[in-house]
Order: sequence, then structure tokens, then C-alpha cells
Amino acid sequence: MRNRIIAVGVVGVAAYVLGTRAGRVQVKSRESVGHQLVRLWDDPRSRRRRAAAKAEKRATKALRKLRH
Repeated sequence: MRNRIIAVGVVGVAAYVLGTRAGRVQVKSRESVGHQLVRLWDDPRSRRRRAAAKAEKRATKALRKLRH
């Protein structure tokens, strides 16, 4: 019985540690937050997402104008 309690405790601690580490953002060493934001902003994938969102917003606005 004692071994089962210890085993459950060890599994619980391991799950907690792995769960808390999984949610962390991986940051390169000595990289400032400002540099991370610039890198994210200049990322080609984020540029495409911003362009698509902007086009969708323009299309929605044009569609509203046509309806009224």
C-alpha cells in the first residue's frame, strides 16, 4: 500500500513538472522582449496572416456598403 502511494505521488509530481514546462515560451538566450516582438512581426507567416485579416476586413466593409 505504501509503495502505491509513493508511486502515485511520483507520477503526480512528474505530471505537474512536465505540465508547467509545456506552457512556457521558448526564448533564445539573451534575447530581449523587444527583439522577440520584432522577430515575430517580421515573420513571413505572421505577415501573411495580417495581410489575410486586412483583406477580409476590407471585403467585409465593402460588403456592408453594398448592402446599404
